[in-house]
Amino acid sequence: MGVEVAVRFDAPPEAVWELLTDVERMAGLGPEHFRARWLTSGGPAVGARFEGWNRIGDREWDVICVVTACRRPETIVWNVGEGPSPSSTWSYELEGRDDGSTLVTQRFRHGPGESGVTFAVERYPDEADKIVTGRSDQLRTNMVSTLEAAARLVGPG
Repeated sequence: MGVEVAVRFDAPPEAVWELLTDVERMAGLGPEHFRARWLTSGGPAVGARFEGWNRIGDREWDVICVVTACRRPETIVWNVGEGPSPSSTWSYELEGRDDGSTLVTQRFRHGPGESGVTFAVERYPDEADKIVTGRSDQLRTNMVSTLEAAARLVGPG
């Protein structure tokens, strides 16, 4: 399962990078991810770790994330989970435009480890397609909402 969205920011890549890689500022901009903090000093870098808290309805959970790729101000990738089988991988790719704006592409890839989706599919195998489609649609909506809020926050550069 994977989801990809793209949103244009009216700011140069460096300004957009500063916001998107500030996990504490990004928390709360969307409907699901509401709090985060770096567990390592120095900000975004390969091997850096942060903790994030998420909420859907009455259900809350926290996750440890590990940055696996970081190329300022172009790409940051992080795994949800610290072991060899993360529950998911997330990324931002920033592309500077001739007009001074930045196109941000956010990607989500499920697995290879277990998650709430895998548990739900195992419990209700007859509803697997509905579960996967529902979560994919929810993630897509949340990702666009979060990026649009971030674009308003960073504003024109």
